[in-house]
Amino acid sequence: MQGHAWNKYGGLINKYLQLQRTYSELAGEVAYILNNRLKDAAVELAIVSHRAKTVGSLIDKVMRKPYKNPLDEITDLAGVRVVHLYRSDFTRIAETIRNEFEVREEIHKIAEKSPDSFGYVARHFVVRLHNRCCGARYDDLKGLDCEIQVRTILQDAWALVDEHMAYKKAKDIPSELRRKLNSLAGVFETADD
Repeated sequence: MQGHAWNKYGGLINKYLQLQRTYSELAGEVAYILNNRLKDAAVELAIVSHRAKTVGSLIDKVMRKPYKNPLDEITDLAGVRVVHLYRSDFTRIAETIRNEFEVREEIHKIAEKSPDSFGYVARHFVVRLHNRCCGARYDDLKGLDCEIQVRTILQDAWALVDEHMAYKKAKDIPSELRRKLNSLAGVFETADD
């Protein structure tokens, strides 16, 4: 990590390092619940993965967006990704999420796009463990947010390309390549249908 980031964000980094394990446990618990309930619902899953945000990713996010209290405002310190095979399974996945967790926010990424653009179109849910989750295992996890990303396997493949391209400046990407990438995004969306 660069010295500048440490000098500017050292206090935040220290606080997050004390919380990172708890967020990792939360993500693991949410993933465990989802994996079991989605199998019960006969959803064809590719993978359910989880993670706590890395320190580097946290600092990158804080540098890109203004936060007064980053650890209170950032909702993806714990994250779970549900990658499923068929778009038709989304309804069962969403119902399972709503039944198993306290949903604080739903974000539909395609709704943020203009009708003539393509790209990342997954759905995100910001959740907390339900009150019915009780006992010592859950005491430290209650009241913490976890982001669940739900996407098809094709949306997941596109997200990897899109994320890589986001780190490059648009002016550094030749226009012909940008055109081909936009065309590819449309093909992925069509294939998903």
